[in-house]
Amino acid sequence: MLAKDYCEPRYHVSFARAIGRRLRRTYAWIFVIQAVAYYGKLVIHPAPLTTLADLWERAAIGPIPGGLVVVAGVLFHGAWAVLALVTYRIEIASRRERRSLIAMG
Repeated sequence: MLAKDYCEPRYHVSFARAIGRRLRRTYAWIFVIQAVAYYGKLVIHPAPLTTLADLWERAAIGPIPGGLVVVAGVLFHGAWAVLALVTYRIEIASRRERRSLIAMG
């Protein structure tokens, strides 16, 4: 099998699955820490929130409204989470089909 792969190289994992795997194993933790830190900063700095209007005001970046900034952040993190979950489900289905616990390919 290895000799055949050397003679006729091909990718055993799709690009999307490779991204999903790297996202789950490495970047998910970075994104979680980044999101918690950002939203924590919005909630406590410079003083604890008292109204929802304060949240939108603190999240604003220059002329971009705070609501738009928060929605963009949620969509960004949500899209990566969906990609990680979908590719994970594809991997699990592939392993069941192969009847093998080998993770690569």
